[in-house]
Amino acid sequence: MPDTKEEVKKDKVAQERKRIPLGTRNVLTAPKRDGFVRRFVNDKGDRVQRFKDAGYSIVGDDIQVGDPKIGRPEQLGSSVSVPLSGGNQRAVLMEIPEKHYKEDYAAAQNKITEQENEMKRSSISQSKDGLVGKVAF
Repeated sequence: MPDTKEEVKKDKVAQERKRIPLGTRNVLTAPKRDGFVRRFVNDKGDRVQRFKDAGYSIVGDDIQVGDPKIGRPEQLGSSVSVPLSGGNQRAVLMEIPEKHYKEDYAAAQNKITEQENEMKRSSISQSKDGLVGKVAF
């Protein structure tokens, strides 16, 4: 039990502060926008330009990004960006129309499905046990 007024004050402040369990803070989240899909892109090399070429645009809205206590998101020029661990790299918030996102996702999924089907396809030279090739003793 706290003895002094200062200890009582510290105890009261500690109780009022909301506890945030480890690993539950939303460092890289941004509000959704109808009709668009948003994501953070590391501003490294030509990644931002590659995303622009694919139809993404840099978000320039005045919005709250992630946990307000983490990383101090900033508006650099007209873009929303967040410092990453170490502080020497940034992630830029970008968005693409949902229609384009779904088209890109479907194309990528078709490629994966093709590869999976190819792996599952039986080879003409397979034996009954599913093994390929000759067994030598």
